Amino acid sequence: MKTQSSWHAWVEEGTATLYERLAAAIESDIRNGLLPPGTRLPAHRQLAQQLQIAVGTVTRAYLHLEQQGLVQGQHGRGTFVATSDQPGAPALSGRSSASGGAVELLDLSLNVPPPLIAAEKLATTLAQLPDAFLAADFSNYADASGVPRHRQALTGWLSGQGVQVDVERVLITHGAQHALAVAFAATAPTRGTVYTEPHTYGGALSAVRQALRQLVAVPVDEEGMIPEALAEDLQGANPEEPAIVYLTPTLHNPYGISMPQHRRREIIAVCRHHDATIIEDDVYSTFRTPHTTPLVALAPERTWYINGFSKCMGPGLRVGVLIAPAQQLQRAATILQATALAVSPIMAELATRWIQDGTARDVATALRAESQERLTLADTILGDYLARRPAGGFHLWLPLPRQRAEEVAHHIARAGVLVTPPASVLTDPAGQSAGLRLCIGRPTLHELDRGLRKLRRILAGPAQLAPPS
Repeated sequence: MKTQSSWHAWVEEGTATLYERLAAAIESDIRNGLLPPGTRLPAHRQLAQQLQIAVGTVTRAYLHLEQQGLVQGQHGRGTFVATSDQPGAPALSGRSSASGGAVELLDLSLNVPPPLIAAEKLATTLAQLPDAFLAADFSNYADASGVPRHRQALTGWLSGQGVQVDVERVLITHGAQHALAVAFAATAPTRGTVYTEPHTYGGALSAVRQALRQLVAVPVDEEGMIPEALAEDLQGANPEEPAIVYLTPTLHNPYGISMPQHRRREIIAVCRHHDATIIEDDVYSTFRTPHTTPLVALAPERTWYINGFSKCMGPGLRVGVLIAPAQQLQRAATILQATALAVSPIMAELATRWIQDGTARDVATALRAESQERLTLADTILGDYLARRPAGGFHLWLPLPRQRAEEVAHHIARAGVLVTPPASVLTDPAGQSAGLRLCIGRPTLHELDRGLRKLRRILAGPAQLAPPS
């Protein structure tokens, strides 16, 4: 086997899905001799970074090629172009287009809700946008903080999420990920340390690493981050550098933990004692458990609050909300303008109309019911292996040692089911305590049942791991 270091990756043009077009480009280079038999392809994450695409897209492309017999994955070594002596290796001649047949894959790696807003509803809402709105909002740049009526509507929506705030402090962003990037840039402009759980949302980890900030993994228990452990870490921190605590207290991603009220107050007390800033990611507020309060309501003077609509209406509605502490509001607005200039008024108008006509409320109610049905199904099939059954939402955590997690992810992918790569949610890249995040919102119930049963069989296979105690 040899490593190909000079190959230039590309993506074929066309209307097929991105993973199919990437697979077609690699197949073309294999058949044309640019990738000879035995060549090792780039690692999934490396190729994803090179092409600025999702890791899951590369995984699907490689699986597509493997099922065609063009490449072979070897656990622990990588993916190689098939040699002619490998079973099923095709004759490497001719050219295949990305418009060919797709490999059926079940994707449990993307944390999105089921599509509960019908296409007809979206079309109707778009058709109702008056010409006056379109002309006015397309002929001028919107205010960087958002159109006033949109901010007013979002302020009302936040009130229903337990966040009472003046409209002047509500900033509209291009989704929650954009709000996260602004918050990290504002709280640690040149240096600082971010304290979070041993596993957390991969998008937040990417934002911190891109800003070249240090990450510290704080231990957790069944109620979330442990206050005493956080206090110990903050006690040893450099007092000259900003300390930022990033938390998802409601339905933590990936653990599924919802922090009880007393733990929220304990964490805030530690942050106040050590003058640490809090970034609260509240994108799962739709599933907040009773008698709990957003951190921003308990500590508004030090909490940056983030929410959005992708997890409660659909991933295509890229509208986020950022609330900064009052004394940091101008700084947040300045960074917001520098990174986006203005949010698309059409996206914000859609969110506004769905708030005003009750669609947002109805979808939230339906999502809560749908999540319980899917969680019950997952608990029935995988209950012994799951860390816990969350109070709601569409993600589950299956704790495993790192090597075992990577083995299971590899084998289940070869069986046609994608799960979140274990390393993508690790705060410490060298950490050995790992697991699999299962996202159960995207497939149909029938597909989900089939995929979870495949996973159960792999977990109970030759390298069987006893269910967590």
